[in-house]
Amino acid sequence: MKYNWSIIGHEKQLERIEEDIKSDNLAHAYLLVGPNSVGKSTVAKKLAGILQCENDFCHKCKNCIQTEKGCHIDICELVDDKESIKIGTMRKIVEHLAMTRQSKYKILLIQRLERMTIEAANSFLKTLEEPPENTIFIMTTNNVSLILPTIISRVRTIRFNNVSYSYLSKKLVELYPNSDEETLNKVNLFSTGKTGKAVQLMENPEVLAEYMHLYNVVQVFLKNKNVVDRFSFVKNLTEEPAQIEVFLNILLHVLRSKVLEGSDKTESEINMLLKIREAGMLLKKNVNTRLVLENLMLSL
Repeated sequence: MKYNWSIIGHEKQLERIEEDIKSDNLAHAYLLVGPNSVGKSTVAKKLAGILQCENDFCHKCKNCIQTEKGCHIDICELVDDKESIKIGTMRKIVEHLAMTRQSKYKILLIQRLERMTIEAANSFLKTLEEPPENTIFIMTTNNVSLILPTIISRVRTIRFNNVSYSYLSKKLVELYPNSDEETLNKVNLFSTGKTGKAVQLMENPEVLAEYMHLYNVVQVFLKNKNVVDRFSFVKNLTEEPAQIEVFLNILLHVLRSKVLEGSDKTESEINMLLKIREAGMLLKKNVNTRLVLENLMLSL
């Protein structure tokens, strides 16, 4: 590929974007769809930098430097702050897009487009249908089903998926040839096919250590049936919400590995895997966190 996108995998998706640039067939709006930590936001920012640079993404000009620092006057970004995007915010963005641009494009980056309220989405739709001249929208979403179909119909959708265990294993060995095999295997397990997560774990030993701790906790849970200990862990876990998804992912993949290692897949083992997935879905629906996790502990 022509550009360094700074992510692992997704070659077909990146080639498609590069072909759009090369053939001058850019869409006025792109929606990058896929789970978190697969590189969508990285690609969105890189694309913005490529489009604003007049010297083929040189990394040296004023546009490149400002884009890299996140202070380019013609690039507006709504980062994922875990809050909904309200209509007042969208109105301010629309006003900004209508201002005279100083670069080739006005670019709006939106992380997790599904955060828009219905009112904000309807307001945004009008701008999407009749955008100001030379305006490019580059958006990401973890859940495309939560976005208005009318918005989906007006964007060019590019899907990013989790990569296979074998593919990620090969890439990690290529990128980190001096790392020991056990670390690479654990990172592959913990990242669950999310290439961005894999890089984060390899580059941040402290974060990897936290994952290793949870991995060891899971191993203890599967051997120790003490409900009091499990409920105590749940209580502590609910005080660190960021760790809940990590714990569930590790629990899911440890159990899946054990199922695959066994000669027979019993109905109870399959049910356990389903219950973990069900717990994750309930938590996304804001069902009582502690209750969901305690019920899961009882089912293990």
